[in-house]
Amino acid sequence: MNELDMVRDLRSQVRQTEERDLHAARRRVLASMAPQPRGSRFPRLALRAAAVGALGAALVAGVVVVQNHRTDGPGKGTAAPAWMPVANVETVAKRATAAAARQPDVYPRADQWIYTKREFYGNPAVVQADGRKTRSRYTEEAWSRGDGKERALRDEGDDRITRRKDGVNPRLRFDPDYLRSLPLEPSALLERLKKDAVDATSLPEARAVSHLALTILQEGAPPARLRAALYTVMSKLDDVGVERVRDLVGREGWAIYTDEGEGIRREIIIDPDTFALLGGRRIYLGTPNPPSAYKNLSAGDVVFSVAQVADGIVDHPGDVP
Repeated sequence: MNELDMVRDLRSQVRQTEERDLHAARRRVLASMAPQPRGSRFPRLALRAAAVGALGAALVAGVVVVQNHRTDGPGKGTAAPAWMPVANVETVAKRATAAAARQPDVYPRADQWIYTKREFYGNPAVVQADGRKTRSRYTEEAWSRGDGKERALRDEGDDRITRRKDGVNPRLRFDPDYLRSLPLEPSALLERLKKDAVDATSLPEARAVSHLALTILQEGAPPARLRAALYTVMSKLDDVGVERVRDLVGREGWAIYTDEGEGIRREIIIDPDTFALLGGRRIYLGTPNPPSAYKNLSAGDVVFSVAQVADGIVDHPGDVP
């Protein structure tokens, strides 16, 4: 655990010092420097020591402590020490909003392409519906056209680029034109996502919104201010939490997670300093009657994981930043 992160998490739960507090403290310090009768100093020092001790106890009592869901390997999760403090989603959203205010929004032109390079892991114990074996570890490059009308893919080590114009669900949009149309004010964004999520999926509203928000974050490469607004929207939903984890390639980050049903938890993992996307995971939490696909898994197993290792805007599919 990075000590500076721990200090920031502790500090975020205490009311920050205001100017009037500093003036009052300055007056008390100056007053304490005035000559005092010898017999009166001990009670004052004892009172201050007691106040400091009470503040320390309040800080410790105010820290929410949970267990992290760490990954020792790509297919298995283990618990981190129980004393390790983590922030809530609202805290992460506030930090991301502050950081995003210093960054410009950059969208591709309609004729440009968003480039991403990702590493994938699929748990080989997952039973595929068609009986095929899961492709356990691979790297893929992808290009998404700025107008959202075409995608291109290339496997690592293969010179061939596959271009396609069909989408899995054309109503589940995350193309740049759609992202530009989304409001940045969190309340307005939440209402817009509620409307769009109902059109894009048959899930209940709360799960549909979180599913759409997570998909946009993981697939759409939104700029910093929209990312922060989406984190804020996620913080307002039920059954959404955050934990400190390591991604597929070992980078430490915040995992914002939500329950997808059937014993599956979906996570997106974000950089704790820049708040950019690192990747995502699906974790099997276990269920009394597991779906046939997960019958060979144990609670805590990683079903699927992806790490985004490069991204940028280029002019043609096949180009890299």
